[in-house]
Amino acid sequence: MTAKLALKAGRALAGTGDEIVVGHDPSDSARLLADAVATGVCECGGTVHRLGPVASPTVSHGVRRLGGDAGVAVTTVSDPAEDTGLKLFDDDGSRLSWERQSRVVRRVNGSSAEVAPWDEIGEERRWDDAAAHHLDHLCEGRTSVSDTRVVVDVGERDDDIMADALDRLGCDVERLDGTADDSFPRRRVASGDDACGTLRRAVAASDADIGLAHDADADRLVAVDETGEVVGGDALLALFARETVRDADGDARVAVPLEASRRIGEVVSDAGGSIVRVEMDGIPGSGPAADADVVFGGEPSGVYQWPAESPCPDATLSAIRLARLVDEGAALSEQAGDVAAYPLFFDSFAVDNCAREMTRLATECQARFDDVRTDDGIFVDRGDAWFVVRASRTERVLRVTVEGTSRNSAKRLFDAVRELVSDEKATLTA
Repeated sequence: MTAKLALKAGRALAGTGDEIVVGHDPSDSARLLADAVATGVCECGGTVHRLGPVASPTVSHGVRRLGGDAGVAVTTVSDPAEDTGLKLFDDDGSRLSWERQSRVVRRVNGSSAEVAPWDEIGEERRWDDAAAHHLDHLCEGRTSVSDTRVVVDVGERDDDIMADALDRLGCDVERLDGTADDSFPRRRVASGDDACGTLRRAVAASDADIGLAHDADADRLVAVDETGEVVGGDALLALFARETVRDADGDARVAVPLEASRRIGEVVSDAGGSIVRVEMDGIPGSGPAADADVVFGGEPSGVYQWPAESPCPDATLSAIRLARLVDEGAALSEQAGDVAAYPLFFDSFAVDNCAREMTRLATECQARFDDVRTDDGIFVDRGDAWFVVRASRTERVLRVTVEGTSRNSAKRLFDAVRELVSDEKATLTA
C-alpha cells in the first residue's frame, strides 16, 4: 500500500457517499496513508470525519454514530506480514463484502476520478472523542467482573480500549507494554502457541486469571490462561458459542467456517443449539455471523462476533465476554480443557498460482475421495478425519487444515493431503 494508492482509494470511496469516517492505528505509516485517503475524499467533494489513532472497531462505531456513508480503518495487517492496508466499512458499520470491495477496487483501477471544482472541495472534521464514545457503548449496562485479574498487552497504544473497558468494569488490570518484538498468530490460534511470549511469561509469573492480546486493528483476540498457556482459537470459539446459546435459552444457531473444529458442533448441540458452516469472511465481509438467524459467529483465528451487539468483530467485546466467563466460572485452563478440540494439523504451502493449484487439487481430490465439496475451498469428510484446503486472499499460499477423531487418523490424512498439495512444486512455508 502506497500513498498514491491510498489517494485513489479515497477518491473511489467519495463516489460511494458524501460522509466518510477515517481512523488509523498508531504507526506513522498508517497515519500517512490515512492522510492520503482523506485527501482523495476531500478533493472529490466529500466530507471526512477524522478519528485519529483508534482501533478499527471504533471506526465501525463511528460510522454508525456519525451517520457516515462508509468508513476506512488504516491498519497494519498480518498477511503479508508488516504490510499496511485499508479495512473498509459499510454505512451500518459492517465490513464491506468482498463483492463491494471489488467494486471499489475497480474504481481505483479505472479512469480518473471526477475531482470537484475549487469552490466545492470537501472538508475534514475531527472527532477526538470517538474512542471514549465506543468505550461507553461497550460497557453500558454490563455487570461488574471485579473478581478477575487480567494482564493486557497494550502494544503501542497509550490508551488501549480493551484495558480501559476491563478496568471500568472492575477487573484488576495490569497493562503490559514493550512487546513490539513479540509475534502474534497470523491465522489460526493454536493451543499452546508460542506467540505472545512476553504476555505468557507475565501471566505465568503473576496471580493473574487471564492474559489478553489483540492484533493491530483490535478485531482478533488471543487469550492466555492462568498457567501462561495460549488457549486455542477453537476452544475459545466453543466456550463463547456455548455461553451465547445458553444465554439465548438454547435453540439458537452459531456460525463457524468449515475449518473450525467438529468439537464445536458437539458443544453447541449439548447446550441445545446448532451450528451452520459458512464461508470464511462471509457475512458480508464482517466475519461468520452476519446471518440474521445466528446469535454468534467466530473463526479459529481469534475473530468472534455477536451480531446483536456489534456489526463487526471486536476484540474488546470478546475480552469483556471472556472476563465474564472466568469471573463466573472455573479457571480458564479448566474451561478450555472441557471443550478441547480433536487432534488437528494445519499449515500453509507456497504456490505460484493459487487459482491454478486449487483447480488441480479439486480434480485430484474428486478422483481420490468421495463427496468432495468445492463451494468454499476444498472440503472432504472421511468419517474418522476431515480436511479443508483454502487459497489465501492476500498471499500466494494454500492453507491446509486436517482434524481427526484420533491423532493417527488426522496425521495420516494430513500427510496424504500434503503430498497432493506438494505435487506441483508447492513448498512448505514456515
